[in-house]
Amino acid sequence: MLERFDEDGLTAYRSPLLRGLGVPHLFTTRRGPRDFDLGALDDRSRARLKLAAGAADARIAHVRQVHGARCLRVGAGPLPAGDAEADALVTELADLLLCVHVADCVPILLASADGGRVAAVHAGWRGIVAGVVERALDVLGAEGVTAAIGPCISAEHFEVGPEVAEAFARAGLGDTVREQPGARPHVDLRAAVEQQLRGRDVLRIDTSDRCTYRDAEEFYSYRRDVTHAGRGHTGRLGALIGVREA
Repeated sequence: MLERFDEDGLTAYRSPLLRGLGVPHLFTTRRGPRDFDLGALDDRSRARLKLAAGAADARIAHVRQVHGARCLRVGAGPLPAGDAEADALVTELADLLLCVHVADCVPILLASADGGRVAAVHAGWRGIVAGVVERALDVLGAEGVTAAIGPCISAEHFEVGPEVAEAFARAGLGDTVREQPGARPHVDLRAAVEQQLRGRDVLRIDTSDRCTYRDAEEFYSYRRDVTHAGRGHTGRLGALIGVREA
């Protein structure tokens, strides 16, 4: 289970399993000196984020997320341009933090057994049924993978249409759809990701019982703040990971 920590006014979550590998990482919340929005960080907040993740001198790599299954390998040279499109990043470079942004979708951090290769994955419902988790594991290309599933929207609050429920069933994830007579179906995104990981022999998994929709004091939620409340914008949470220091 992920562990919450509060450090110098910043609240975040870490994975005991990833920490045991010596892998720098972090799942952020909205709680900082003020609302901590990964979509709008100033230099001071960015430096604070890297320090909390355990990689104060690292560069941060992120891309434009499009709810697909593309996984981008980040190698030597310039970081991906801001308009590069992908929903998962993989690297084995030192001094680099991979970052994905979420606001209800599932953030997933992956590490090889020796911590020398890592991945960050953004998995909304479209990405899950498209196979972004499996694609990230393919590109990671490692055995004995450790995974951490970050806070996301819970099944209780993720009501969907029948076409989404059918897409999960077609993807072999029908057990994660909750049906009740006279009501719209709900989908357990966290359980779907865990099922896909275990199906690829990823057995070391940390997860969380936090819900981005329900736990408003800690998390942004697109469905709560924009879809239901009609606001024009909500902030972004982040999941970051880097390779183990040699």
